[in-house]
Amino acid sequence: MDEANNTIIHIEQMSRDEFLGKVKKLVISYSVVTVPLGRFLVASTSKGICYLMPAAMKWSPVEVLKAHFPKARFRCQKVGIHKSAALFLKQRFDKVKQIALHLYGTDFQLSVWKDLLEIPMGKVTTYLNIAKRIGRPRAARPVGQAVGSNPVMYIIPCHRVVCSNGKLGGYRWDISRKIKFLNKEAQMTSRKEGLSNWEPTFF
Repeated sequence: MDEANNTIIHIEQMSRDEFLGKVKKLVISYSVVTVPLGRFLVASTSKGICYLMPAAMKWSPVEVLKAHFPKARFRCQKVGIHKSAALFLKQRFDKVKQIALHLYGTDFQLSVWKDLLEIPMGKVTTYLNIAKRIGRPRAARPVGQAVGSNPVMYIIPCHRVVCSNGKLGGYRWDISRKIKFLNKEAQMTSRKEGLSNWEPTFF
């Protein structure tokens, strides 16, 4: 699949009232899925996936999830959308019709996360290019912060963003994982303005 992720991914912004459980208690189901890329904790509300991170114990994934949603009620339970996430992580895009994401963040963060969906597999872009595309050309640093706070790793491909000087930049979930993801996707070679091919031989 060398098209943008936004062909199958839909983002709905979680309201502050939903996040705080003011209207109705936010209920989050979570489970661990195992795929060739590794083990991941995937969490979802009734509206879509709200969190995805490595299930490596060094991060205490359940504690991280609960800290991110301090007002929610949690259920250790696999639901249908978790299977869709697993298929996506396996790159079985032909089996995934749509993935709904239910994300809590500022309007600026949502604009960055939506722009990340435009980066095809096998390509990388820069924080500055994203800033320009969302109409905030001087906001490369805030863009970097928004990229780093992406709550749904891989599905929203924050690993495909590098620094303007060609360096990898950071990655919240371990830089070696970022390299692994990029190398896995390196065979994708579609062309798109403002993007560069990932060259795994660099690292």
